[in-house]
Amino acid sequence: MSPPEKKDPAAGMAETRLAANGGSSASVETLEPDAVIDGGGGDEPPMNPEEAEIDGKRMSLLEHLSELRVRLRNAAIAFTLAMIASFYFVQRFFEILTRPVRVGMVKAGFKPEMHVKGVTEVFWVYMKLAIVAGLIIASPLVFWEIWKFVAPGLYRKERRMVRLVTGSTGFCFLAGAVFGYFVLCQPASYYMMSLLKSESHRGTVDLYLNPVLMMDDVADFLMLTLAGCGAAFELPVIIAALGWLGLVSSRALLKFWKYALVLAFVLGGVLTPSTDPFTQTLLAGPLLGLYGVSIGVVWLIERGRKQKDDELEKEYDDQDKSGGA
Repeated sequence: MSPPEKKDPAAGMAETRLAANGGSSASVETLEPDAVIDGGGGDEPPMNPEEAEIDGKRMSLLEHLSELRVRLRNAAIAFTLAMIASFYFVQRFFEILTRPVRVGMVKAGFKPEMHVKGVTEVFWVYMKLAIVAGLIIASPLVFWEIWKFVAPGLYRKERRMVRLVTGSTGFCFLAGAVFGYFVLCQPASYYMMSLLKSESHRGTVDLYLNPVLMMDDVADFLMLTLAGCGAAFELPVIIAALGWLGLVSSRALLKFWKYALVLAFVLGGVLTPSTDPFTQTLLAGPLLGLYGVSIGVVWLIERGRKQKDDELEKEYDDQDKSGGA
């Protein structure tokens, strides 16, 4: 007598379904062994590859803190090395930085002289300039370390957006600093120095005004002016970000142009360290131009969004028509 044959569990389930369907072979649904073992887990929707990639890079709180410590350490090392290297060339840096003021003094009829009021003033001015130069030189590496810490938790679209905003911010700030150095500082220095060139002949007494410019004051004036111009040129980036979020529209910005004219002069007075109207006007003009550029950028964002919405609507309409047919 032969031993009974062992049936495969998957075959037994297939036979059961065949019997339940009235013996019709057309309705037989064979089950894969993996599906039997998983207990119906195959019905779950597949995970997004981007979400799977982010989930694979998840870290605990201690791992995040350790990663942050490494990134901050690398950024601090890059800044320290850049500052030390900048201190070696700081005298040349000071000469290049103060050139617009010296040229303005010469054109106004004065000698390009600067004075110090203390023994340690030269050292601290050079140290300040070395710190600023170190920040500028090390900023790409610092941003790279910050990006390596933040990027693993972002989606692909968010990464593109962050790269675009960061690149635009750096470019606009650099453009503003270049504008302030080559366009704003020299005319402003000449205008303010020319105010001293006043000789009042009243009877037999003459009045002569001679500038006594301190080294620290000149360096602060130039650095604050360049930083203010760089911050002012961030206007298109800020307005474009607000437009991308849907908080402002190009039509509303056009209606706001009268108030923007007043705010441009107010910002010109706030962002420049000097209080003369000439310097404020030199900065207010480009601000109005940047406001117009911002309106154009927001309009392009709205146009791209509208085109995408139209494409999605058309796609849904086509699906409805194909489903109805």
